[in-house]
Amino acid sequence: MLRMYVFIVIAFSYTATSVSAEELSFSKAEQYLGSIRTVQAQQADIDAWSAQQQALQSLNIPQLSLTVAGIAYHKHLAFEAPILPQPTELDLYRRGIRSQLNLLWPLYTGGRTDAAQKQSAARVSEAEAEYSLLQLQLTQRLFNLYFSNQMLEQVVRVREQAEQTLGQHLHKAVRYEQEGLITSLNRMQANVAYSQARREAIQASRQLTDIQSALQSFLQLPGPACLSTPLPRPLPLQQNLAWLVAQAKENNPVFLQLMAKDQQIKQQLRIEQGKRLPEVFVVGSYDLNRSATPLTEPDWSIGLGIRYHFTTAVNRSSTMDVARSRQQQLEFHQAQAKADIELAVQSSYRAVMQYLEQFELLEQDLELAREHARMQRHGFEEGMATSLDVTDARLKLTAAEIESLQAAFQYISALAELAQYTGRPELLTRWLPSLLHEQQCSSFKD
Repeated sequence: MLRMYVFIVIAFSYTATSVSAEELSFSKAEQYLGSIRTVQAQQADIDAWSAQQQALQSLNIPQLSLTVAGIAYHKHLAFEAPILPQPTELDLYRRGIRSQLNLLWPLYTGGRTDAAQKQSAARVSEAEAEYSLLQLQLTQRLFNLYFSNQMLEQVVRVREQAEQTLGQHLHKAVRYEQEGLITSLNRMQANVAYSQARREAIQASRQLTDIQSALQSFLQLPGPACLSTPLPRPLPLQQNLAWLVAQAKENNPVFLQLMAKDQQIKQQLRIEQGKRLPEVFVVGSYDLNRSATPLTEPDWSIGLGIRYHFTTAVNRSSTMDVARSRQQQLEFHQAQAKADIELAVQSSYRAVMQYLEQFELLEQDLELAREHARMQRHGFEEGMATSLDVTDARLKLTAAEIESLQAAFQYISALAELAQYTGRPELLTRWLPSLLHEQQCSSFKD
């Protein structure tokens, strides 16, 4: 009864784990990037600068204000009239609520208004470029974590298969030793090889668990997930290096970010130059409560004004020098970024070609290793090969299979890095069409 109860509990636990493991394709995993706090913070930065840009759109419109004040005043008037024998004096005392509409309409500000608006728009572009750069970096990290998981799952299966095969060989070696067909040394060699395969299988399983935990933490998943996009098989790259470099210069967010900074500095120069020019504006006022308007002031007024600052609290020549120095500094940054990104594209391209060549060569070696292991196994059964020959062939086959998986992962990782430098992550689905494919999650290792 107790054994049946334990079996039911284990079965229930396995079912619960399988149900809670959500199928997660790579494209679906990319959607989780939007919930990462750094992405949300960068999006909030874009929203803030966009709101500021919207706020500056009204700089050119008339400014209309209402002033309401309770006032009391005294006015002494003295005047002469021909019909009166002597001068007449009057003392006026008034109090009340004075309400006045005031108008200020800037017509010309030396280009500072337009420059401030364009500078704000450039700051939004810079924030968007920073967001794109962050997205590329996070996508690259997700790509490595996701397909490291897929590679290690296959490595675990290879290690477990090697452990199983060497376990079967050990069983045969023990039997052959008992029958006197092989020496105890041959049996000990089989035992050592089996123990090594077992240790390596346990180590690979632990590495897989670590990667799964890292991916779950990175995407902030509520629970374990079953990855349904298989490890892509390397395919030859169709685009040449010159095309990739051109794409990077046009689309890399670092270039876009520096272009936005350049635009901001240029507009700052316009603002500083505009401070040396006069301002032209329309002013006006209208009293709504005329009974409270002082007798010496008009009920309404309208006029055209001009203002020029001969001196300012801040040295205008120095502020111009600051803007010019910032522009020169940015030019150096742009030149360095151009060289760095071009070098990065070239380096990634060479890595892609190297890993592709390595994968193709390993695929050829893998076929030879499989055939060699099969021949040594049959030779041992027929007494024409030693236990060391069998275990050595099996371990070489395992190493070849794992090296092939690692080369495949290194290739697609370098390809993802190349797509990141070009600023066009959508190229990955063209280079690796299997990213759009999904496989059924048959099992999940927690």
